[in-house]
Amino acid sequence: MIKAHRGMRAILRLGWLNMRRLFLVAAFLASTNASAQTHCLPGETVLLSGRVGTLTDGGFRGEKILSLCADRSSPPFDQVSYRFGPQGAVELEYTAPRDGFFFADDQSPLPRTTTYSIYFRKDRITYAVTECMGGLCEHPMPSIKLMVFDGKRKIASLDSEPDRFEVNTDLYDIKGLIVKTRKSGLDYDEN
Repeated sequence: MIKAHRGMRAILRLGWLNMRRLFLVAAFLASTNASAQTHCLPGETVLLSGRVGTLTDGGFRGEKILSLCADRSSPPFDQVSYRFGPQGAVELEYTAPRDGFFFADDQSPLPRTTTYSIYFRKDRITYAVTECMGGLCEHPMPSIKLMVFDGKRKIASLDSEPDRFEVNTDLYDIKGLIVKTRKSGLDYDEN
């Protein structure tokens, strides 16, 4: 009876250790998956970050990550970085004020709906991160888009991944010396 009791205790201990290992692996994978959705560096604050791509009736398709990262947790910020590309391979980085300024804009294309944007220009190309606020937005909240313009002609439009895109601040609230308010004159309306 004592031998059986010791054997059972050993089996339970092994089961507990295996469960603990599984829990640790699951926790690691969850944290890796969460951090895999950002290009923000250690010590930076994630303003918004996640995958962008195409929303279709069949779901979401996209492997690129869009991140806006700040040097501190609340405005005014001394530095904000835009980073875009696949996980682990930033294709485009723009850091204000080092590379220039970000500009803020808002438009109300529909009643009770406002599109806030933060954008920057690199040569002839304008990169605009937009957030739709209000009841008539095209997609559910958060309705973040990345739009790219050559002059005034829209050449790309990517949507945020629904329910998995991290938004820790409204674009409207990003203020400071590195973000200047200016009307872009760009057409953010999808129609």
